[in-house]
Amino acid sequence: MKIRKTVCLAYLMIICCLLCACDPGSYSIDRAALDNVVSVELIEYKNPDQKHFATWVSNQFDKLAPFDSANATVLETLPAEKMDDFLDAFSKTDILASYYAYDSPKGICLRLNYANDNFLIIWANYAEDKHSGYIGEYSSDGTVLSFWGSFSALRDYEDLVNQYFSHSLP
Repeated sequence: MKIRKTVCLAYLMIICCLLCACDPGSYSIDRAALDNVVSVELIEYKNPDQKHFATWVSNQFDKLAPFDSANATVLETLPAEKMDDFLDAFSKTDILASYYAYDSPKGICLRLNYANDNFLIIWANYAEDKHSGYIGEYSSDGTVLSFWGSFSALRDYEDLVNQYFSHSLP
């Protein structure tokens, strides 16, 4: 009987550790961080060299790829009258800080352009129906400034694209 209790307790401890250790936590974007956005674009970004991280991005910030504007094609620009609603909706999404991410975006992305010419790229792996992705800020020359994370729910990305742009995701 004593061995059975010990084994059950050991299994319970292992399960608790696994459940707690796997949650990187999520956060919502502070709306004030988006106040200097002057335009929002839907772009197609060609990136055949994209890599998926096997570990958390915070351990690999130096391996994030720069953004090559020559590989980006603007598909659509969000009308100015929709921008505040879009930014409010984006600020309410849940972001995983460093989990399920890639070194760079690929395919259909959102580009939020700031007044200082820096920009934020938002991408989720919709093509493979996964909630992994990439949200990161770049300088005007494409240098990575910061990594924000990835969506905790693929649906959040799909809703931003499909609700605010006439070009919808495939």
